Amino acid sequence: MFDRIEERPKLRGILLFKHKCEMCGLEFETNNTRAKYCIYCRDKARVARNRAYAEKKKSGNAVKIGSKQVCPICGNTYTVTSGSQKYCKECTANKKRKKSAPNTEYLKGHYDYIRVNVPKGEREKIKAYAKSQGMSVNKLLLTALEEYQKAHKQED
Repeated sequence: MFDRIEERPKLRGILLFKHKCEMCGLEFETNNTRAKYCIYCRDKARVARNRAYAEKKKSGNAVKIGSKQVCPICGNTYTVTSGSQKYCKECTANKKRKKSAPNTEYLKGHYDYIRVNVPKGEREKIKAYAKSQGMSVNKLLLTALEEYQKAHKQED
């Protein structure tokens, strides 16, 4: 849309961003980078969001902050501290640790790290070619190295 920030429209020195309303499709400008609705639909969206929350709360599916819940992993009771909390603090911490630690540990134990420098502009070409072959860049380089080694062993 605009190549440089200086070209963007300003209102009293504040940058304006163009958006398209998700409800009515009207294009509007605002200084908010994440706006979804124009000024005409903003209140309608708020009413709909509040109505959905009230229905959820009425049906009993909403969990109140400060209420007691049972952790599905360990079975202990815990006090809810956020609206999206599903587990007690101990199980949440263990769950996060279990996801990231084995990957790093496995990579360190089974692979060596090699950095490859390529000429400017070649990186995207290599990635595109690897994708067209249905491979990752790593797999492409390993396959090319194997083929190169096979070709040079035959010449000896």
